[in-house]
Amino acid sequence: MRISRRNLMTKITIILALVCFTMGTGSSIYAQDDPRVLFISSYSQSYNSVPDQIEGIHEALDPYHIQLDIEYMDTKRFDTPEHIDNFYSSLQYKLKALDPYDAIIVGDDQALEFATTYQKDLFAGLPIIFLGINDVNRAEKAAQNKYITGVIEITPYKENIELALKFNSNVKRVIGILDNSITGAGHKDQFYGAVGYYPSLRFEDINTSEYTFEELAEILRGIQDDSIILYLDMHHDKAGEFKTIEEAAAFIGENTHVPVYRPSIGGVGEGIVGGIQISYQESGKIAGDMVLQVLEGTPIETISMIDKSPYYPIFDYKVLQKFNIDKGMVPPDSVLINKEVSYFEEHLYFILGVFAVLIVMLIISTLLGLDNLRHRTMQRKLKESNEELSATYEELAATEEELRFQYKVTEENAQRSELLKQKYEHAINSTNSVVWEVSLQTRKVYFSENINSLLSLPLHSIGNIDQVLRSFFDEEIIRELEEETQAYLSKKKSEINIQIPLDAGDNQTKWLKIQGKAKSGDQEEVLLYGILTDVTQTKLQEEYIDQLAHNDYLTGLPNRMSFMNKLMEETQKGNPLIIIFMDIDNFKEINDTLGHVWGDKVLRAVAQILSGNACQGMFVSRFGGDEFLVLATNGSGIIEGCIKQIREVFAEPILIDNTEFSIKFSMGITRFPEDSTDIHQLIMNADTALYHVKRNGKNNYMFYNQEMQKELRNKAEIEGILRKSLQDDSIYLLYQPQVNVKTGEVEGFEALARLKDHAIPPNVFIQIAEESDLICQIGRAVTIKAIQQLASWRDKGYPRKPISINFSSKQMRDKDYLVFLVQTLKEYNLDGRYLEIEITESILLEETALTLEFLEQVKSLGISIALDDFGTGFSSINYLTYIPVDKVKLDKSLCDKFLNSDNTRVIDSIIALAHGLNLVITAEGIEEPWQYAQLKASGCDTIQGYLFSKPLEADSAEEIYDKNFLQVD
Repeated sequence: MRISRRNLMTKITIILALVCFTMGTGSSIYAQDDPRVLFISSYSQSYNSVPDQIEGIHEALDPYHIQLDIEYMDTKRFDTPEHIDNFYSSLQYKLKALDPYDAIIVGDDQALEFATTYQKDLFAGLPIIFLGINDVNRAEKAAQNKYITGVIEITPYKENIELALKFNSNVKRVIGILDNSITGAGHKDQFYGAVGYYPSLRFEDINTSEYTFEELAEILRGIQDDSIILYLDMHHDKAGEFKTIEEAAAFIGENTHVPVYRPSIGGVGEGIVGGIQISYQESGKIAGDMVLQVLEGTPIETISMIDKSPYYPIFDYKVLQKFNIDKGMVPPDSVLINKEVSYFEEHLYFILGVFAVLIVMLIISTLLGLDNLRHRTMQRKLKESNEELSATYEELAATEEELRFQYKVTEENAQRSELLKQKYEHAINSTNSVVWEVSLQTRKVYFSENINSLLSLPLHSIGNIDQVLRSFFDEEIIRELEEETQAYLSKKKSEINIQIPLDAGDNQTKWLKIQGKAKSGDQEEVLLYGILTDVTQTKLQEEYIDQLAHNDYLTGLPNRMSFMNKLMEETQKGNPLIIIFMDIDNFKEINDTLGHVWGDKVLRAVAQILSGNACQGMFVSRFGGDEFLVLATNGSGIIEGCIKQIREVFAEPILIDNTEFSIKFSMGITRFPEDSTDIHQLIMNADTALYHVKRNGKNNYMFYNQEMQKELRNKAEIEGILRKSLQDDSIYLLYQPQVNVKTGEVEGFEALARLKDHAIPPNVFIQIAEESDLICQIGRAVTIKAIQQLASWRDKGYPRKPISINFSSKQMRDKDYLVFLVQTLKEYNLDGRYLEIEITESILLEETALTLEFLEQVKSLGISIALDDFGTGFSSINYLTYIPVDKVKLDKSLCDKFLNSDNTRVIDSIIALAHGLNLVITAEGIEEPWQYAQLKASGCDTIQGYLFSKPLEADSAEEIYDKNFLQVD
């Protein structure tokens, strides 16, 4: 068949137009060949937030047909270095074997840490988007990398606290439930970051990794109604037992009597009230949208990190009802679960549809009825005649059917009676019960045939009730039975229900439970009938449970519940009382070195000694862990003598299985009613006094006073300010120059931390940071800022001069500090020899081998080490012989004492000794010219103090950077 030239040209034109249209449409994503994205989750698919994150990512990527692969780190169950290494090896193999990915999404903190650690090895040059990060510092640092951005998980603590205060305005403290996981650490920082917003509330945390679940249950049950509980993290307990979020929520809900709020996903519907929670699906969609921007050509370094999380409110309706929370106070857009929906609400549209159909059908039926009315009138007369004939036949058929039915019912009743008899016998025998019946008129009693097997004693099935009772029971028990029967017959009780003991011989006691009701016999005879059951095992179990409920399972002493009941009972009497809170000093070392088995042995031995040597009127109990509570009801007159007696008992080591243990106690003491009349406040007072004893050297006792509480409140306030300052990056550095004694030139600076907007002296906030372990975070912040300043002065062209930073002994617990230090130096391209670390003698008091290893690693980076506050300890000169220091800083107190014309030989000797060990000498706190002259004569190398300059901000330090302080202007 021929095709005309005109038709051919038309077809070609159409084809070209379609091709051009196809090439000209669609986004730039479609121009890529099969875009591929990898999502690395810190957890597993079974973890609550993960499916929502994945659903959100799919929602963003699926419309563009982007392939999403998923890898799970499963760190909630396997959080060990070996597991991370295995995951790294597996992922490295897969990445080499598969086509390359266009972008990486990482979910939660562990995955982000993995991605930043192995970025060069696994993801070089790839854009990395993070989500679900609750460690703000980690996220902000990661976002400084030009290949990384994402969305932070800011847990809504403030929103949930505001909501809880709305529900209950009488709250005094906020309790966070968390664990030792990396996520728990991030949650803890954010949790205490809210302290500054609520100065009137006391913030506390319960670290679930430090207790067994049994201990946690007891702690939770002791939380009072004036508390807000935030469930954050709770997976592994001290014994390693694991709970899912739902199991943990159910556990917390069962053991608390106040509402529990959940600012993160999961657990609602298991007994907690709910709260304002993060929308992980929306977070996943945000991360997916960021990936789309990158795939469309937007440079990742131009995509800013999002520091706000999407939230939504969700509550358990049944729990709201349980705590009588007004539903009108709940946010109007809240999700309510476990709310029973009426049938009408659930099927509203269906019912309305059915109703509409019925109306239509009614109209149609009416019309049809009118039409059929005429026909029905005609048929009625014919039907009436037919019905008369049929009625006679149906009557005969019904009679026959009734006879057949009656026969069938009779046969079924006979079978049912036999079956019921068999079930009755089985029930009686299997429950170890006996059926009884007694006539109140004839006094005859009837028992089922198994009466002898129950009592293990000979007894006829029929007898006189009075003779039976006198044969087995004493007069008191018989009287109790008669009183129970009369109470029932007078309608004071709904049934006879009583438990009585039976002497079974061989010093054994059986417990019998008698249940019964009345029925009328012939000629209005009153019959009592019921069940007699052997409940001996149940009674023993109840006694055992009662024992466990009121006594400590390990030591046998009364437990916390018993103590609180006893304290309540005694305070109601109004007599003076003394409460002693005792804690074994350094007990953790026994568990850490010998194990918990030996720790339990020590606790049992200590409990036995305490209870055996307590003064008269003392009630000794175990509060939990290595803590004991003692209640003295004999007043305060002899209390110090009793304390002295306890201390004397433990003055010598105690012997357990041929092993000696030296036991010392710290004791906090409070008085009733002088210190408080509230039993819970009394416990807190004693705990506060105990804290002060621990803080002041342990192995002592102290009475509570109001100043202690003020000091604690002030400490908590400053601790909150420190956490807020770390979160807001409002810690800054001052720089005090170190001047060469001979030349007068600045040789370096010491960096000193200060707080913006708060006039808190550094000696105050540094001590509190040490006690709360915030010193590690402050140490890292100071390190980064000092290195940044060194790099800034280098980039401005200033000559290189070192900056020294102070390093606390507590920072030795920061195991990753060296890795952090190396990475920070590398990030700013800085040589370690321009950084100096100042340590004190206290850093060497514990774990000397590990400390020396750490100092040697610092030295290997080219960083010099100075021994600060020299002269304030007891063995400073001995330290100089083996620790790898480069400089010794003479403490101001040493210079003030020995820098005078009569006593300079001490300073001369110290400087000569240090120079003999090739060490540099710096004198601190120098304020007078004559001190400078004497130090110069003694051979001191550098001087630091107000004589030359106070600590300066960076801009002011630049003004004296090249100044010669010996030259007169």
